[in-house]
Amino acid sequence: MNTQEVVKRVQQVGGGLALLSAAGFAYAVSRRFNHRLLYERPFDPKNMVELKGTVLEISNSKEKKDEKRGVFLMLKADKDQVAVHLGPFWYINRQHHFKKGDKLKVKGSKVTYDNAEVVVASEIQQGKMGMTLRDEKGNPVWQSWHKM
Repeated sequence: MNTQEVVKRVQQVGGGLALLSAAGFAYAVSRRFNHRLLYERPFDPKNMVELKGTVLEISNSKEKKDEKRGVFLMLKADKDQVAVHLGPFWYINRQHHFKKGDKLKVKGSKVTYDNAEVVVASEIQQGKMGMTLRDEKGNPVWQSWHKM
């Protein structure tokens, strides 16, 4: 094999590796983009409520993809049980693990989701621990978490 053939093969292999690298990068970017956008819950800043209560149950929504699956709590507030949607599973479980019996103060938007009345949390307070999930307009904090 002469030098020209070697150079040609190196260029072919290098071009193939560059193409694979570009495809891999595009896939990684799309996955991160999906993490930020696929979890969607309605939010109405004009319909804000504050609740104090005890966690009765912690659940994940039924979506199969991690990007869409959310974490919600059933909160015993006064005599009512209220479903409180926190955020995407991949984000919430990296921040804090709630458990049955936790005493919480929740600020959020009361909305209808899947034909049920829920509170989409913007802030949670547990003792001295506070967690902001959305800004005053309802924009999720996790949208900038993976920003590139």
